[in-house]
Amino acid sequence: MTFIKNNSYLLVTLGLFLLFSFAFIKKLENEVAYEQIVVAQGDTLWTYSKEYAEDIPSEQWIDEVVKVNHLSSTTIRAGEKLRIPVIPAKIEYNHIATNSVEDVE
Repeated sequence: MTFIKNNSYLLVTLGLFLLFSFAFIKKLENEVAYEQIVVAQGDTLWTYSKEYAEDIPSEQWIDEVVKVNHLSSTTIRAGEKLRIPVIPAKIEYNHIATNSVEDVE
């Protein structure tokens, strides 16, 4: 009991450290990453939302794509480059080395 009284500042510091660590980890889990794709013939934002949206409702995911890409509507064309929100675990890291600064606008 004497140890706890004499070192209470260490316990408080440790508790704060753990609290901030958990908060930081939780923030990273919720962070959105973006991947650039080229629209294929016949693809729509609805088909992409089924593949990439995960737990996000399709309408919300599509609204985010429209906003991020400054689109005037939900209509997309083959060959168009789009930045789409993805869960960080779904990113294919082997593509990172092949993307140049010019690829991301």
